[in-house]
Amino acid sequence: MALLPDINEKQTIENVRNFFNKDFPRLQSMAHISYVSIKSPIISGMPTGSSVSNSTDDKLTNYSYARKTLDDVTRACEHMPFPYRDVLELRYFKGMRWLEVTDLLGYSTRRGQQLINDSLLQFAEAFSDVYDYRVFK
Repeated sequence: MALLPDINEKQTIENVRNFFNKDFPRLQSMAHISYVSIKSPIISGMPTGSSVSNSTDDKLTNYSYARKTLDDVTRACEHMPFPYRDVLELRYFKGMRWLEVTDLLGYSTRRGQQLINDSLLQFAEAFSDVYDYRVFK
């Protein structure tokens, strides 16, 4: 009996790749948009109705969520060993293409692909306390 359950590597890699390709850019946009710029109220004699939700609170909540999640991603990457951390940093934080990353780090295409997959698995483990992208067999 194994101490830890086996991971479905293919599906876990796909989950993390989807996070970095879809959610990560959205979180970056949400965190860099100035949600805090609140306009001063317009004073008039006419009464106004308020909406059911408070859009300023929603915006601040979304901004805070995005910032916290990005901080968690950064923290997870910081604790990953070399070269996994560098692979993810070059690809997703600096926007390089996979071939550029493997060329820069001096790996063959085949070894680079293996390293990329291993980096995504390492991230899934490091980030599992925030959100678990791992899929178990």
